[in-house]
Amino acid sequence: MSPPNPKDPRGAPLSERTMMGPPPQRKSQFGVKPVERVPVENLVRKPQPVAEPAPSPPPAAPPAPTGRPWKPFRWSQLEKVSRLHGQLVRRLEWMLPNVTATGEVSHSVQKRLRELLEEEVHLTADYVHVVPTRNLRRYVGDPTFLAVLAPQPNKTRGFLEIELGLAHVAIDMLLGGAGEAISLRPLTDIEEGVMTYVVLETLKALAPSLDPSLPKLRLEGVCRNFDDAVQLLGDEQHLAVVQLKAVFGTHTGYLRVFVPQAVLSLANPPADAAIRRARRAADAGAHVSRLRAVKVWLRAEIGTVQISSAELTQIRERDVVLVDNLTAQPHKGEGGTAKVKIGAGNSWFDAEVVVENNRFAAKLTALVTGERDGADEGFEELEGDGGDEERLGEGGDDSTNPGTDPKVRDLKVDDTLKGSDGAELLNDIPLQIAVELARVPVSAEEVVALKVGQVIDLNRTVGEQIDLSVNGKIVARGELVEVDGNLGVRVVSLAG
Repeated sequence: MSPPNPKDPRGAPLSERTMMGPPPQRKSQFGVKPVERVPVENLVRKPQPVAEPAPSPPPAAPPAPTGRPWKPFRWSQLEKVSRLHGQLVRRLEWMLPNVTATGEVSHSVQKRLRELLEEEVHLTADYVHVVPTRNLRRYVGDPTFLAVLAPQPNKTRGFLEIELGLAHVAIDMLLGGAGEAISLRPLTDIEEGVMTYVVLETLKALAPSLDPSLPKLRLEGVCRNFDDAVQLLGDEQHLAVVQLKAVFGTHTGYLRVFVPQAVLSLANPPADAAIRRARRAADAGAHVSRLRAVKVWLRAEIGTVQISSAELTQIRERDVVLVDNLTAQPHKGEGGTAKVKIGAGNSWFDAEVVVENNRFAAKLTALVTGERDGADEGFEELEGDGGDEERLGEGGDDSTNPGTDPKVRDLKVDDTLKGSDGAELLNDIPLQIAVELARVPVSAEEVVALKVGQVIDLNRTVGEQIDLSVNGKIVARGELVEVDGNLGVRVVSLAG
């Protein structure tokens, strides 16, 4: 075997072959320069630039609301209602007691009209509005039928307007006709006399339902035109307009009653008047089914103590609160008197406290009614002209629409004067603590059924603790003690 050729690279060891120079270049048969082979160690890597850390992105903004942006909604088409309007309408309720909550006039008036016209009659209240006298013309038709109503003994007059078409229908029915529609011509003297008779009979049917203390309405005459009616109003600034929808058989029309402000000022029966009690009883009876699930506390109070708010916060257990007048002696097992109250206690029952089988009971003896919102206060504020109709209810403190009194809204508090000095005034706020013999849970339906002479079991035995409450909320419990000849309540536990 011949020795390897030292010039032959294939005879060199494998480790040495890579160290040999490149092979000779050969020409390409296609005339293209072949790619040169470059050893790996001759390759130079380009340094890669070092990327700087990217800054943290700013916090993302909250997503924009989709759709149209929200904006407050204002009831621009609502009619402005003034305080004058509200007070006059409340007074008007006492002059029109036969109008029920649904607006339907009571059956006594409708029954009399059915007897007169011998047709089916329906009367319902359509709307009530308060208008200045100078704007009255827009509410009165021309021609029309205007009956003058004068309450006794007041000299101020009101009016009853009957639309001319409805008046012709009523006259035709009363005279034996079929109630045919007639052209809107003014009424003759005979026709006015017929309508006057219908109005008189209506007032007779209305009279029994009015409270004796309220002014009585009488028919004084008939006005032939609007100008004559306005002259009878004198210096009246506002009138309440009550529109009634009348259906006589198949014919429909409207009646309007114009009541001056001076007349309405007389229609305010006292809080304890029989008509107010009857109205409250009727309203409660109509809604008694809704009151069965309502629970309230019936409290038997036997004394009161007036202290300041600072003194109330300083009461601790074993302190004694002296009571000026105690109307019962439960610590001795003796009875007395109590005031049986619920809620705010504006009205209450006087009761006699008795002890039966070592248990206390209250026998209701009399109902005492206090001032209520129904008895309007401050009606003298309505004596002015009140401005024109468009101005009533627009801002100011004359409107009942929700809003802030501009006088209060304009008050500014100087930041440099803010401090706690005014907090000292809170200590002088008077509070009335009620001494309760007992309290019993009752339903609102049971409250409506309470009456004089009824006996209520107070669910309290002799020797049990009594309660101290403020505005109907129990603040402490204690026991009656005698200190230097004065009765007091020793606090045993504090509420909360």
